[in-house]
Amino acid sequence: MTFWQTPSEISELDKKTISSGTPGLVLMERAGKAVSEIVSSMTSPVDGTVVVYAGPGNNGGDGFVTARFLLNKGYRVIVRPSFGSSSKISDDCRVNMDSYIFAGGIISHEPQSSASIAVDALLGVGFTGNLRGGTLDLAVECTGLNAPIVSIDMPTGVDGLTGQCDRSAIKAKVTVTFAAPKLGLLLPPGCGMCGSLILENIGIHVPENSLRRVLTRKHARKLLPERPVDSHKGTFGKVLILAGSEKMPGAPQMAAMGALRCGCGLVEMCVPLPASTAIAGRIPETLCTYFLPGDVTSLPDPRDYTVALIGPGMGMNGSTERILRHVLGTWNIPIVLDADALNVIDSTIADMLRSYPGEAAITPHPGELKRLTGCGDDLNARYAAAEKTAKALNCSVLLKGKPTLVFSREGDRTTIPTGNHGLATGGSGDVLAGMVAGIMAQGSRGIDALILAGYVHGLAADLLAGETSARSIIPSDVTERIGKAIAVIEEGKNDSLLSGNPYWTRH
Repeated sequence: MTFWQTPSEISELDKKTISSGTPGLVLMERAGKAVSEIVSSMTSPVDGTVVVYAGPGNNGGDGFVTARFLLNKGYRVIVRPSFGSSSKISDDCRVNMDSYIFAGGIISHEPQSSASIAVDALLGVGFTGNLRGGTLDLAVECTGLNAPIVSIDMPTGVDGLTGQCDRSAIKAKVTVTFAAPKLGLLLPPGCGMCGSLILENIGIHVPENSLRRVLTRKHARKLLPERPVDSHKGTFGKVLILAGSEKMPGAPQMAAMGALRCGCGLVEMCVPLPASTAIAGRIPETLCTYFLPGDVTSLPDPRDYTVALIGPGMGMNGSTERILRHVLGTWNIPIVLDADALNVIDSTIADMLRSYPGEAAITPHPGELKRLTGCGDDLNARYAAAEKTAKALNCSVLLKGKPTLVFSREGDRTTIPTGNHGLATGGSGDVLAGMVAGIMAQGSRGIDALILAGYVHGLAADLLAGETSARSIIPSDVTERIGKAIAVIEEGKNDSLLSGNPYWTRH
């Protein structure tokens, strides 16, 4: 795990590190070196010019260090400063500008029209309000190059606290941030401007905070259930999916594929009888049975299953309500409640869920959370409502969105940084709910299953966005990339990659 910070907090941590004996120039050297390595993984010296846009502060100093390292690697580099020769600049920025010039670097005040890649080192975390003057001009020029952009710490024009963006804010292909992800990189619309977010450790200690946890790939790997070499299908559990209707026969199928792709041993879809002909046999790896709508005596015996997923595509009706009441009142196996199982919750069902003897996890989207709690559309109100719901209902909560957030019953909060707008399609939530159930069936705690499923689900969509347009992603595409997403986590590469997929590759 890593832990997000606000711009003012990270500045204080930076000062504390310097006062403890690590000079600011050393931190800047580490930052610029890290950025130069990422840039060199995206383009080679023969591809063309790297244009670095540098401001007068320490972010600009990082840019000059980056430019010097690239110059020493054989790249043709041009630095475009937002300041003139008589402008006031930070001491560390000036030192590294002089070092870059001494190494033979070029500084130009002439507009650039092309580049193999651009580096945005104009403002960093200090931006609020609106871009203006020379910074605005260079931000527009940088965007106009139509080249991949690597932003240092924050894309210029994105508020590091709120995520709000100037209309001319730079949209990066990759953002390299240091020590901790800044809050504005995790909130919309700022999270949509950073591209792939890479966290680099430059020697600044960040304190742990259970409300600010951000899942990294390294920690996601620790959450993967074990796979004994002498295992069999029973080892990895059996998922029961109570879901579907004549109108929505795809919901249980999407959930089943999510569960299967996450590695559970067996999946059984139990669907309403009128919908069974549209569902049975469509997924050959699953079992399919049926129940009579509203007749709880026709439900299967819960003792035959490891975990149950209830709700996707069932409809907000009396049958769904009766089934949920029966489950909460008589079962004790772990359950995942999604979609219509959440929509039928009233005060008495909430009391039943609170006292349910088995583990429970719920996966609301913002609309479902609003119906449950009456919260407003403000992000802070929504997050507070989800946290309160986890405690009040004695269950783990995954709140879908960008970012997705997971809340434990004990009050911990985890931000899931993966995922993109391609998931804003009907059926994506069914896949995610199935993934949660599939991971729980393998022995994971509900909270860990929510965190891991949310991360893998988002990463699968990010992998797809690297192959095609995120506009065209549909849920069945996501199920087909779950295996690849898990493989990326298992491989242990790019542990610093916080969010998204490295869409860039070495030329």
